[in-house]
Amino acid sequence: MGELNMYRQAGTKPNFSEIARRYEMDRHTVAKYWRGGEEVEDRRSCRPSGFDQVREVIEQKASLPGATKKAVHELLLHRYPDLGLPKYNAFSAYCDRHGIVFQPQEGPEPHPRFETPMGRQLQFDWKEDLSMVDANGEVFEFNVFSATLSASRMHRFIYSRTRTEEDTLGCLTATFTRFGGVPDECLTDNMSSLVTVSRGRRTVHAKALRYAKEAGFELQFCRPRTPQTKGKDESANRFLNRLAVYDGDFVGEEGLIEAIANIEARCNAEPCETTGLPPAVLFMREKEYLHPIGNLRLLEEMVGDVTRCTVPDTMLVRAAGREWSVPRRCIGRRAKVTAMPSGQVVVEVDGEVVAVHDSLASPQRKINYAHEHYVEAISGKRRFADCDIEAAARANLELLDGIGGGL
Repeated sequence: MGELNMYRQAGTKPNFSEIARRYEMDRHTVAKYWRGGEEVEDRRSCRPSGFDQVREVIEQKASLPGATKKAVHELLLHRYPDLGLPKYNAFSAYCDRHGIVFQPQEGPEPHPRFETPMGRQLQFDWKEDLSMVDANGEVFEFNVFSATLSASRMHRFIYSRTRTEEDTLGCLTATFTRFGGVPDECLTDNMSSLVTVSRGRRTVHAKALRYAKEAGFELQFCRPRTPQTKGKDESANRFLNRLAVYDGDFVGEEGLIEAIANIEARCNAEPCETTGLPPAVLFMREKEYLHPIGNLRLLEEMVGDVTRCTVPDTMLVRAAGREWSVPRRCIGRRAKVTAMPSGQVVVEVDGEVVAVHDSLASPQRKINYAHEHYVEAISGKRRFADCDIEAAARANLELLDGIGGGL
């Protein structure tokens, strides 16, 4: 418009074709602006954006340490599916236009890429010592097990309170079960749950070696201080940085597990920059190259005391001579309950961790309801329709505690 105004002041007509070439526009567009003068403008900027409805949330999440544009956009799609929010490019432009600044992220150190054949390798690791606060102010300290198939980049993220040897082997078992098979080898670093390093010598735990033999894979370890050897799983761990924007935006342990599951699903559905395809699509080919799982019962027994049952209406499953609650949606479904040597009781339904209990926190209680599970159970009862559900739950749990039950 500035150049056209100079032509107007000079009283000459511009060459529309020449201007169109220089500005990479259509000559008819240039002619329209010449004829319309200052009255012609792009009124698209006046339209409201779908992100205006959640701008306060965007600004709040952008201020969190480690938050990225991609992570916040994924959170918005997860939390507000009914708003029909635009895609990521529109979100990025919206943030730039409104001056919403995210903390810069440090780029990864460069290292050469390498590829492996289908079914050859699984890389796994722990995202350690994470701490988050839920919507009620409760602090959760936890770890996330991450595993990635090298060829398809198919990801698996599993919540765990601790990262003992049994936790690691249990997460591997859950990964193999979800993928429906075992690769030729599994690669990890020198994690203390599997390896003891003394005076520069590495000793692999006997239980880990036996587990690998029974499962049917070769256990491989990176050389010390070379995490890039398992770079595909290190890249997968960066997906877990998206958890940062869920801080203060989930309720209880179940909400945290749901957030991790959502991140896993979204990561597997996004096209990989290297392959150009979503991991879930390539996995349909790679799973054909995986070996059948060895003696699954034996593998589960190496992890802990495993029982299976159909979840009753009481929402309680039995393990180690005691009963443990699960979410209401699990009623009538088959559950696998693992009592770990560390004291954790992990309940899985269809390969998904739905509840984690700590048996050491309540050694005398025979019936163990998680508070959020009990609130969910009584919220649909007519007798509690006019009551404070939270208060009623606390009162009933105290009564259960008096007869050997409780939280």
